[in-house]
Amino acid sequence: MSAPVVVAAFEPFGGRARNRAHDAVARVERRPIVTTAGSAHPVAIATLPTAFAPLPDALTRLLVPSPRALLLVGESAAARTLLVERVARNLADARIPDNAGAQPRAAALVAGAPLALDVPSALVARLVAAAQASGMAAAASAHGGTFCCNAALFHALWLTRDRPLPIAFAHVPARWPWADDRRAARALRALAAALAAAPFPVEERASPHG
Repeated sequence: MSAPVVVAAFEPFGGRARNRAHDAVARVERRPIVTTAGSAHPVAIATLPTAFAPLPDALTRLLVPSPRALLLVGESAAARTLLVERVARNLADARIPDNAGAQPRAAALVAGAPLALDVPSALVARLVAAAQASGMAAAASAHGGTFCCNAALFHALWLTRDRPLPIAFAHVPARWPWADDRRAARALRALAAALAAAPFPVEERASPHG
């Protein structure tokens, strides 16, 4: 079997007992993803810490050995649709403490790294279309904020800057009536399949700015 597609969601945070991203990912179908090229990729599910300090090591473990693709998933209280993030900012500016009690303000995630890293626009468009085709409303989003979701995407893109790997971040709605774990799970499965099938030449790697 070929390399896995890793789908990783955050643990609950902010004193809450659940995280809708974690709940939706737990429902994602585990059947291997078979691409049109005939390769079969197992689906590997993982949980991310909602804490800034351990995120780089947690992501490094997910990236070794190299998966076929990496889909990161968080929840958004403001989202009314599934959101695919376009940009990860090199910025930690936490409105609330993370699960380790840290609350960085206006701090760089990686000293000396670019101000932001882009997810290739063609990949974002492919993922939005895949989510919509699964039956869930979806849209592209400018960026994932300045808390751990944004940090996870930035670190993942930074850690893979020298090798082509399809990486994306999706936010699922956290509040009723827009939150729906089963529908979100179908959409996330569709995103994982789109990532596994995505062409990702070197020239379409995440691009930096700043």
